[in-house]
Amino acid sequence: MSKSNKNQKSITSFFKNPGQTTTNDPVPSKTKPSPTVEMMEIKKEKEDVPKLPSSSPPPGPAPASTVKAVLSPKKPTAAVVPTIQRKPTHETEWINLSDRFLLNNRNFDVQYAHLYAERLGSMRKIVTKAAENRWNSKVPLKKMNDLILDEECILIGILFKQMILKPSIVKQLATENGFNLQPPRKRYVDPSDKLILEEESQRIVLDGKIDVNQFVTGIVIAVLGHEDDKGVFIVKDYCFKELTIPKQITPTKDEKYVLFASGFLLSETSTIFNQLESLTNSLAQATNIESTPVKTILSNILRFVVAGNLIESSNRLKDTTNQAKYLTRKMAASSVEAMQSIDELFDKIATVTDIDIIPGVNDPSCHMLPQQPLHPCMFPTSSKRKTTHCLTNPYDFQIGDLRLLGTSGQNIDDIDLQSTIDSRVQILENCLTWGNISPTCPDTLSCYPYVKNDPFIIHETPHVFFAGNQPKFETRLFKGPNDIQVRLICIPSFAQSNTCVALNLNTLECQEISFENQVPKLIQ
Repeated sequence: MSKSNKNQKSITSFFKNPGQTTTNDPVPSKTKPSPTVEMMEIKKEKEDVPKLPSSSPPPGPAPASTVKAVLSPKKPTAAVVPTIQRKPTHETEWINLSDRFLLNNRNFDVQYAHLYAERLGSMRKIVTKAAENRWNSKVPLKKMNDLILDEECILIGILFKQMILKPSIVKQLATENGFNLQPPRKRYVDPSDKLILEEESQRIVLDGKIDVNQFVTGIVIAVLGHEDDKGVFIVKDYCFKELTIPKQITPTKDEKYVLFASGFLLSETSTIFNQLESLTNSLAQATNIESTPVKTILSNILRFVVAGNLIESSNRLKDTTNQAKYLTRKMAASSVEAMQSIDELFDKIATVTDIDIIPGVNDPSCHMLPQQPLHPCMFPTSSKRKTTHCLTNPYDFQIGDLRLLGTSGQNIDDIDLQSTIDSRVQILENCLTWGNISPTCPDTLSCYPYVKNDPFIIHETPHVFFAGNQPKFETRLFKGPNDIQVRLICIPSFAQSNTCVALNLNTLECQEISFENQVPKLIQ
């Protein structure tokens, strides 16, 4: 192993498990030895033990040295225990279910084709079952190489959207060479876009009763239709995987809420410090609020979920990027001051309720999904409290019987670029029905190259599905077959709206609360 790899291993070993927490007690002066050091001490102790002869010991009492050489079986050993998914023992107990998003071994020497193959392989059976339930089971299910002209059949594959305006590395290289490219666009859709269905054997172009602009790359789908004489599959109908029935919610005795926020976007030019102070004071002194509805909500907050983008992306001074390093090495980045302000904010809120911190695209975490938890050293004060939790993006968790799943919004933003779906909450609903948190990974949204699993597949239907850093607050109660109900929430950016979203855990009703002034109020 090279020297750089060794250094990388030693650095990443200090990352804290999101399932673990710290206490409010002050940090002792003498730190605990790490598990690695402890194992070395045990190994050294074993080496110091004299070896016993293989023959049977002589009669009589054992020598003193032999008795001292026996190691105590109660000696603790270093072990890494993953978070175990267990049933909640209390109606408001929190369980972190995001273990599948943690990266234990980072290997970038594989191709992304494995991720598509794993996605199709994992979802083929459940999509096949959905197709049989939707259409007549007598309609044959075929592979593309077995198609017969004009014969009606069912195909199952993964969609690829061919887009002429989609950004690519070739176009970026052309820019560097001085070629003029297309101007920046809000969306990359074009009338010439095509949908292509792919499977293990080959691919085929889709046409007919399927809207190209309503789909993106990476969706596993079943299509009913036939192949025409031009080699195009004419679609009559289509379907996706069936949603699993979520667990019945047990109502809490009292009204309990989860408060969502996102997009603080702090920087040296931020103007929302008064609004953040209003948020902090309202949570810490909720009983002093005059408005009864707001007082009821803020005094019963179980968790405060921050869905990414704590700091602004342009925190690096542009004037210093082209200067020599020896001229700028003593200059402190403005992002450091922004993170210090965030730490102070979280430390005050953590005295009142639990905080779940999800990284966003602007935060000091790798931009590739799934984003790993922010290091506790980013929050030197608030991370000492057991109520502060640094978590992954996406974030999957459970409170009592209620299951919640969400992201910082990159998946919704990317789908908005690749389609003509106008409503962000509709994109959320589509992701739910498609059965994938982020189908455009890894085509137009960066992600880790998984080989043996696809963590973005939604195997169990959540009760709440949310996305942060959206242009405005939107919510909808999705109603599916078998009385399935899922609350969809688009959380607005706090820097733009000065609002948070409160979710009632009993009724799944959402309310937007404004902290623009010193007195918080509900937005009707």
